[in-house]
Amino acid sequence: MPTTVLIADFDLPTRSASGFLVRWIVPRLEPIPLYAFLARRKPFQFSAPQSDIIIGMGHGDKDVFTGQDEVVILEVSKYDPKEVQEKVIKLLSCQAGMVLGPDLILNGAEAFLGYVDDYVWVMDADLASTPWSDKMAATSLMPVIDGLNALLDGKTAGEAYQIELDGYLKNAEIEEDELIKSCLEFNYDNAVLLGDREARIRRRPPLPLPFRMIPPPPILVPLRR
Repeated sequence: MPTTVLIADFDLPTRSASGFLVRWIVPRLEPIPLYAFLARRKPFQFSAPQSDIIIGMGHGDKDVFTGQDEVVILEVSKYDPKEVQEKVIKLLSCQAGMVLGPDLILNGAEAFLGYVDDYVWVMDADLASTPWSDKMAATSLMPVIDGLNALLDGKTAGEAYQIELDGYLKNAEIEEDELIKSCLEFNYDNAVLLGDREARIRRRPPLPLPFRMIPPPPILVPLRR
């Protein structure tokens, strides 16, 4: 079954997070990801009903999730339930777990993983062309990646959620920078899983060896400042 992965990439936060998805998640998926200019409502409407999992990274608010240039993708009471029914949904965005997440469950999503407050992390703007090499950002974002890979490995939503939480705690225990440590603790406190903890999707193939060994080429698309 296809995957819907929607990845905004137009400012520093979305560039930072998109780099980790492009590095560690996208090579496991099919078909073409809705990346950058494709991260818009119409492509999402076409792709989502055919998928068993929706992975979205963009900006958000308590009742809305947005894609490229903050174009609305999902908003409470303004989407077709067929887009979300019987799906596991992970949104890496601010606050969507407050109202949008529960609404997705009410409209038939099996499980929702997201956050009830802002998602925060420290990033290095000088690494915007190779964001996956940002070790500061990795401290917060790799627990998200580990949780997503657990879902793609066929683990339950509850297991994937716990892997993400454990990653924040593990990294916080060894982190010496107080700001990064506080970000990890904040994201841990605000992560949420709604719906069926036993929900799972069809297992995807593991990350191919070349992608594990060789990172993507630098991203040359300029950011909106």
